[in-house]
Amino acid sequence: MARWRLRRRRRPPVIRVYRRPPRKVTLVELFDYISIQYFGGLGARVAQAFELEKAIREAGMLTYYQLYAARLITVTVMAALLSLYLIFLLILTELSLLVKAISVILLSLIPVFVFSYGLAYPAIKRGERRQGVETELPFFAAYLTTMVRAGLSAGNVIERVSRLKIFKAIRREALLIVRNMNIFGKDPIEAIEDNALYHPSYRYRDFMMGYTTTVKTGGDVGHYLEIRTQDIFNARMTELKLIAERMSLFTEIYVTIAVIMALVFYIFFTISSVFPAAGGFGGTAQLSLFTFVILPVLTLLILYMIHSAQPKEPIWWASPYRAFVLIGLPLATIVGPIMFYMTGAVDVIRGREINYNSIMGLSIALASLLLSLSIPPAVYYTMEKRRHKGMAEATAAFLRDLTEIRKTGLSPERSIVSLASRNYGPFTKIVARVATALTVGLNLEQALRTAMRGYKDWLLLANMRFLADSIELGGGSPETLDALARYAHNLVELEKEMKRRLRTYIIMPYMGAVLVALASILVLGFTAETLSTLQGGAPGIARVSPEDIARVALLLSLGTIFNSWLMGIVAGKIQDQRVAAGFTHGIILVVLTLVTLAISLQRIPVLVQPPA
Repeated sequence: MARWRLRRRRRPPVIRVYRRPPRKVTLVELFDYISIQYFGGLGARVAQAFELEKAIREAGMLTYYQLYAARLITVTVMAALLSLYLIFLLILTELSLLVKAISVILLSLIPVFVFSYGLAYPAIKRGERRQGVETELPFFAAYLTTMVRAGLSAGNVIERVSRLKIFKAIRREALLIVRNMNIFGKDPIEAIEDNALYHPSYRYRDFMMGYTTTVKTGGDVGHYLEIRTQDIFNARMTELKLIAERMSLFTEIYVTIAVIMALVFYIFFTISSVFPAAGGFGGTAQLSLFTFVILPVLTLLILYMIHSAQPKEPIWWASPYRAFVLIGLPLATIVGPIMFYMTGAVDVIRGREINYNSIMGLSIALASLLLSLSIPPAVYYTMEKRRHKGMAEATAAFLRDLTEIRKTGLSPERSIVSLASRNYGPFTKIVARVATALTVGLNLEQALRTAMRGYKDWLLLANMRFLADSIELGGGSPETLDALARYAHNLVELEKEMKRRLRTYIIMPYMGAVLVALASILVLGFTAETLSTLQGGAPGIARVSPEDIARVALLLSLGTIFNSWLMGIVAGKIQDQRVAAGFTHGIILVVLTLVTLAISLQRIPVLVQPPA
């Protein structure tokens, strides 16, 4: 009997294909697709006509120039469609023909402004890149020279700079160089040349290209870096003088606008408001527009110009601005209404008579509002400034002493411990902390990180970063420490020279604020007395209304207080190169203006003793 073997039929293997779910298209990708699909050809012609390829490359923007031009055209078309829609809605309104014509012209210019700003944006970024690199170039040159003296190659130094937070603009350049080395496979010299060849800063370009040429030709790299670093410091000193002269020009322009032009327009609008024969253009509406719109906008424009011209530090003091948002704004929302009711300023809104008390009440309420906004950030900025005052000079003195102690043969760590007993002013506490940390067994990197916690002075952090790297990577030889001390002294001199040249311009906003407040009110009082005299002897002149004089006095008082606060912001920006420094000056100027108004308003008899 045959035996049948039942065999299990083998099934063919099942091949399962796992498909990755389709990736969602982002709005940016969709916008770029539409831009290239519909405006790619036109974008290429626009980019060629306006040389956007060169501008984008020099600006360091990682964007293809044809795509950028296509994006710009798409945004311009969207702005044009929005302008047409707003013009259509405007035509359907019942406004006057003059208002409609002006509005249509302004709305029609929106696409032009959008397209013009898009074309100018690469140039703006190019200027920011150049200014940022030239501000940090002395620090970078000193750091590169110190590290090369310690035995590091330029490629290793660039990779280390790309991780340092004390740099901002130079760190971005280092990241671009590291990208060329790690992604595109270029050697360090070629990557440096590729980065520097089209850089907008000719000083950075010459410095880096000269370095690569010296390496290729086998020259003395240390000597080249030493000479060029000293040249960069000298050039930076000359440039700081030019920056100080530019700051003086901006200060004179601002004083001309905020004082001379303000006085001229205040006098014009004052006479137009209280003199019945003036008529036509001018009056309280135009006075309000000039005081609360035009003059503040011009002040902000000058402030932006000053900010663009000044050198910028990579480290930002965030605590004053955080105090402004988290403390100043809530405090102002509480103090403002309370003072508004306590001073009786609410009577002006209710339509009661405007006199000296109501004007001063509303002025005190506005001053209280501005003081509430300014006091918290001013306190935080003053604390930060006092904490870092004199720190850079003390650091330079410490580095000089450290160099001399190191020449005796002590190790860098033992040299720092031996200097802990000396007095370096505000830097003494940091030296003591570092010495204590080194004594208990921490290395220099950990000791400095522990001791420097909470400090935000750029010169201090940069010098300590240089010190740690020179000792950790180069052994801290006396020659390296001597070069570091010399560069630290030069950096301190650069900072002191800039502050010394800008110190004299701080008095101009103070004089301007008091002069505007005093002169505008005195002119108003003189005009009111003159008109009252003319009305007594000339029956053809209409009687001046005391309400008109009081209304103009109220607008002048509020306007001078608000604009004096803005003058304080500008004064702080000029002196300390930080907007946060202006809150302290704003507090002082608001108080001075309020006192000046309290005295000068008494010179107007209509306000102090209104006629029956």
